[in-house]
Amino acid sequence: MSSRDESIQAILDDILAEHSDGMKLMDLSLNEEARAMVKSKLADVFLGRLKSRVLSNLEASRGIEKAFEGAVFGTWKKPLDLLDLLLSICREVSNDFSSESGSGGSSESTCVQRALAGQLANACLVFNEILHLLKSGFPNGAHLLWRTLHEVVCVSYFISQHGDDVAKRFLDYEAVEAYFQAEAISEHQKKMECASLSKSDLKAVKKDFKAMAKIYGADFVKKSNYPYGWIPRTVLKTRSFKEIEKSVGLDTFRPYYDLAGYNVQGGQNGLLFKLGAKKNRRKHVVIPVGPSNYGLAEPGKSAAISLGQVTACLLMFESEIKRLVIVEALRNLVDEICDAFSRIEAEFANNS
Repeated sequence: MSSRDESIQAILDDILAEHSDGMKLMDLSLNEEARAMVKSKLADVFLGRLKSRVLSNLEASRGIEKAFEGAVFGTWKKPLDLLDLLLSICREVSNDFSSESGSGGSSESTCVQRALAGQLANACLVFNEILHLLKSGFPNGAHLLWRTLHEVVCVSYFISQHGDDVAKRFLDYEAVEAYFQAEAISEHQKKMECASLSKSDLKAVKKDFKAMAKIYGADFVKKSNYPYGWIPRTVLKTRSFKEIEKSVGLDTFRPYYDLAGYNVQGGQNGLLFKLGAKKNRRKHVVIPVGPSNYGLAEPGKSAAISLGQVTACLLMFESEIKRLVIVEALRNLVDEICDAFSRIEAEFANNS
């Protein structure tokens, strides 16, 4: 707020002064119904004042946001442009393979290709969201989304390593996930006073669920195994993302994966660690409540590495010269992106 007159406390003081019945809220002799009526009346007045103040200044606020986004882009232009290039290449690869898997593909590798192509499409979507957050100055949100990207990479590697049978189980497990989600919605929609799932929808989902149980057995559809019931116990004894990550040799990213979660936790780590935070002259960390021009390097580099990995995973499934050339080009591009982010980050450190 720019002045005392615009603060929430000042608005509340004015409303209480204008509406003497507001003081009745402090009168404990009033019954609960009367107090609730007074409270509701004052809340309506308060919200009306806030709407009037905020909505009238929206254009100015949006102008400030656009100007800040311009400053962020001006600072990080080179790596952000390179991230756009990386996304463009990976999208094209995704589109090409989606077309191939849609037309059938080889009988031995169809399921693996379908699974990996779907994973890459999902990775491109998540990466695009990360890119928009970075351009707007929200590194913490971008870093959190990188966790999802890393999970996509690990599952892709796992499917690629274990072949068509595991890939088919992965694809078919969609029916199990749909059933558990529908079951949860059905259970709670009465409490939420909504009807987002009809009985016919639930019946159809349940039918597919039973079909999967018949094909793969009880272990596949057991709720305690969700969401990794698609993994055979003969392949992975302890079924969890952490074990998937370890089995494909990407557990070196585990500390960074955990660190990315600290940014959004409600506990003390969420307060102490913020990528967009900068120490003031007294060496105190100032936690930003809005966008920041700091801290884009870590999520930017991590996202580039992960998108390169999941794209290479699909391309390398069938080694041929054209695919190998694309993979090598992507590796060089990711290195260039990481170097560009690191240089800008170093400039911030030198100037602080």
